[in-house]
Amino acid sequence: MSSSAAPGRSVRWHAHLSLARISNSPTVVTNALAGSALVGGDLGGALLVAVAMVLFYTGGMYLNDLLDLTIDRRDRPDRPLPSGAVPVPEAWAVTALLFVVGMGLLLLAGGRAPLGGLVLAALIVLYDAWHKTNPLSPVVMGATRALVYVTAALAVAPTVGPAVTVWALLLGAYTAGLTYVAKTEGRPVRPQSWPARYWPVALVAAPVLYAVVGGFAWPTWPAALLLAAWIAYSLRFVYVARNIGASVGHLIAGMCLLDATVLAASGAFAWLPLAYAAFALTLWAQRHIRGT
Repeated sequence: MSSSAAPGRSVRWHAHLSLARISNSPTVVTNALAGSALVGGDLGGALLVAVAMVLFYTGGMYLNDLLDLTIDRRDRPDRPLPSGAVPVPEAWAVTALLFVVGMGLLLLAGGRAPLGGLVLAALIVLYDAWHKTNPLSPVVMGATRALVYVTAALAVAPTVGPAVTVWALLLGAYTAGLTYVAKTEGRPVRPQSWPARYWPVALVAAPVLYAVVGGFAWPTWPAALLLAAWIAYSLRFVYVARNIGASVGHLIAGMCLLDATVLAASGAFAWLPLAYAAFALTLWAQRHIRGT
């Protein structure tokens, strides 16, 4: 009895991890670290907000599958919900719990972080409810990532300063660019004009350009150049190999490199190993749990 139950539990846990896109969670952690570093936060407080942000992100992933259930039953019946690997009522309960606990952690973090959390939760719901037919859904997705910077900063500072605003916009642009690329997966390849084919590159490359020309000290440049090299490698899967899924997964992992650039620009050099470890962890985890 126990030997047959164990594989069943294993499958169910794997299904939950798949719903959560758990492989991408390290990128949310580094987002929170970078947002906190921009306003001089300490590591303990940043990690508390990071856990809250991971819970929000995970709740958003569950909610996305719940609201796409009708479509997934038709197009992706192997997903955890349509396949029955995770019961739908259980998924709703987990979603609610994730958001409630995440908000509780933001209350513990203090400052105006709960306000940022409320706006972030609203954007997550908006994206999940209206991303299939909304042409601006990449912008909304970008705004959710930008709000992680803002929320982490508000746990430390009463207002969001210019540095947080600029880097949040750059993270939002990067996220919007990779989300646009993700939306092309499964579409037939059609001839396109140069701007229509390559404008997402400008969005994902914007943080690199800012880091190089923004007048930062030289330690920021190696981090930015590493990010640039990774972006070029990741986009190769779009324009050469035509493997959109691989490109998007790599670009998501690249958020950790973007955050490392922000940490370097903020002078938080002691936190850099965490960002690069999170990058490696994301790539490893994506080999076991798909990030898209």
